[in-house]
Amino acid sequence: MYKQALSFAVALSGFVSMGTVALEPAQASLLDFSFTTINGAEGTFTLDTDTPPSLVPSLGISTPGFPGILYPNAVSNFSFRSPERPQLNVSNQVADWEVIPNIPSVETGNLSGLVFPSGCSAEAPFTCLINVGVLYTGNPSELSDNPDSYPVGLGVDSFDSTNNFASFGIEPLSDYKVVRRETVPEPNTYLGTLAVGIYGTALLLKGKRSNVAQNISESRPE
Repeated sequence: MYKQALSFAVALSGFVSMGTVALEPAQASLLDFSFTTINGAEGTFTLDTDTPPSLVPSLGISTPGFPGILYPNAVSNFSFRSPERPQLNVSNQVADWEVIPNIPSVETGNLSGLVFPSGCSAEAPFTCLINVGVLYTGNPSELSDNPDSYPVGLGVDSFDSTNNFASFGIEPLSDYKVVRRETVPEPNTYLGTLAVGIYGTALLLKGKRSNVAQNISESRPE
């Protein structure tokens, strides 16, 4: 019986340890963007570069033959503040990312950027409120996690929802930054759980030995 109890304790601690390791989440490849326009508008957002492309292309630009590659909900924590157009102010919103390859006028990379709100450029009619343009030098069919693949902020184009989503005009950027987010490693719970299992086994062993010793003592004739 003692051996069975000891084996159960060891097996249980091993099972919990393996379960803990299997449940540790993978670290996403996140890039943090920040920008300021020449008119004083400011914005920040996070791009998840692990987001897969949609099977459905985005509207891209109006020129026929240049659809975009859409990355749905790839952007999180999108905040935007415009002193000139406060109706466009948003905080901690989700947005899409699109890449528009093969535009002849963009020779050093591809036009890409944030499109808000999510789904606004997935199908006609165009209903986007904010577009943050970024030059992208990576592979259009996937998002690079290298900040150097997003070297230039091209500007912010905002749209008037009360006038058939006509553009207010592109605001060039006076400041633009992109950095890779430093992820904090998850605590290694494997060793901790293993230690707990070993400790529990030791207590069980100690208790069994104490019971055996007590039984032997009581069974001895006086």
